[in-house]
Amino acid sequence: MSKRNLRPLYPHDGYTIPPNKFCYRTVAKLKICTASGKRSNGYITITKPHTGHDKNDGLAMAKIAKIELKELASTTTLAPRDLVHEVKTKHGVSPVVMSGSASSMRRLISRVREENCQDARAADSANPVFKGKMAQDNDMENFLIFDEIVPQTRGRNVAFGNQLALDVLGKSKILLTDGTFAVAQAPFLQLWSIHATFGDSTIPVVHVLMTSRSILDYSHVLEKLKAVLPNWSPTDYLGDLEIGQARAVANAFPGIQTSFCYFHLLQSWYRNLKKYHLDGLVHYGGPMYPFWSLLRCLPYGDVGNVEQDFRALVGLLPTPLTPDMQKFEEYLRKFYIGPRQTLMFPPATWNVSSRTLRHLPRTTNAVEALHRNLERCVRDTRGRTSPLLSELLKCLRQEASKLKFDKEALDFDPTYEARFQKL
Repeated sequence: MSKRNLRPLYPHDGYTIPPNKFCYRTVAKLKICTASGKRSNGYITITKPHTGHDKNDGLAMAKIAKIELKELASTTTLAPRDLVHEVKTKHGVSPVVMSGSASSMRRLISRVREENCQDARAADSANPVFKGKMAQDNDMENFLIFDEIVPQTRGRNVAFGNQLALDVLGKSKILLTDGTFAVAQAPFLQLWSIHATFGDSTIPVVHVLMTSRSILDYSHVLEKLKAVLPNWSPTDYLGDLEIGQARAVANAFPGIQTSFCYFHLLQSWYRNLKKYHLDGLVHYGGPMYPFWSLLRCLPYGDVGNVEQDFRALVGLLPTPLTPDMQKFEEYLRKFYIGPRQTLMFPPATWNVSSRTLRHLPRTTNAVEALHRNLERCVRDTRGRTSPLLSELLKCLRQEASKLKFDKEALDFDPTYEARFQKL
């Protein structure tokens, strides 16, 4: 996706004139100044005077100084301090001070140079290529794990993670996964995040950009990671209700105990309540409130008595059952409860009682928290609906740096995590 070109501004008699030769007001948008002029051989001649606003001498020169700083940052390799000095020499101190603080100037220079980086342009191209800076973390160490085409599906998988993250993943006995589409940029469909345990927390360790989402694509990722981590053998898997991920994990690690997120389970049940127009009946005082309030507790019961307990819950529904209530009951029995010879989601996979007793996570909220952290990529994309891949990788590198900082802090002070949570 191409970036918008920056239009230059020209100062004239204390006003700011853009190249379209019409003045625009930056403070009050309701009354637009219709002043116009022409620029020839570097000289500006006003043909229609300014009206409705005062001169903005300081703001005009501050904008010019900021544009000059951007141009120097993109065309030179000078240090930020030297760049600011050059602009002060040319335009004076006051415009530079008005254009922003020293830290904002450094961030501006960093953004401009990253946008003009050849490696960033290669990553943002129609056929993304991850090389140079885009294949390294913030410490200039290898961040690209693999970039391969899946032979069976012709899908492309690109995995990122530093060595510390791989070490944490290889030692973790718990595996959590989830995908997000909000930050994926074409040709990729989703960012698949793999989490592992680190102390008492679960943290993101590997991120995979995927152009396809079949079981074969997920299996390819896991097999490539197993080749890098030959001793990786998790015993528990926790994911959302996407069956493709769960089956790929089960195939990669025979005997692993598969569990599904309690939050996603209730979310799926409630979506079907709305599908059958029953969501208005489950609020406090509604005819289905006793049934719904206890149904949400069913995952905490004895996994061997799920059918019996569900039968008792159905007895709490108003009689006779409406057609929509019958459809909702049939949906639960078909996919979650039984009796059926095979269920897509057997009770053992969504029951949380054993997980609670074993001090294992009941939800993938930690994975969802990562997605919220990545949302700043979307907010910082200047109006685009999804971030450029170079912008996404910047956020992923920051997540990798956080892991390194936490590891160093824990090595220095074992109580760091406990104190940090209280801040």
